[in-house]
Order: sequence, then C-alpha cells, then structure tokens
Amino acid sequence: MHTSEDSCEGTLVIHAAGDAECTEPACVDLEYVRHLLVLDCEEITGGCRCVGEVELIRAS
Repeated sequence: MHTSEDSCEGTLVIHAAGDAECTEPACVDLEYVRHLLVLDCEEITGGCRCVGEVELIRAS
C-alpha cells in the first residue's frame, strides 16, 4: 500500500530523452509511484531546454 511516507512532495519531470528529475532537491528515488505529480517537461510553463535540443537533433 502507498503511504504518505512513501511519496515525495516534489514533482517528477520526465524529459524528452527519457531521463527524469524531481523538483525536490533531496529526492533520490525517481520512481513514478513515489510522486503525486508527474509531468512531461514540455508541459512546464516556459518550456524546457531539452525539448529544443531534441528538435534541433531531429532537424539535423
């Protein structure tokens, strides 16, 4: 069973290349189930630099 002790207060951000990072600096477990909110990086207000990097690679 999932408890509040098992969850991270940060948001898990999944980047275009598939890597993940959490907005909570102390978070070390990047499993989806530990996070209450999981977003693709392109959903972040202002965007993410990795989206532009992937588009540049695709255009090459």
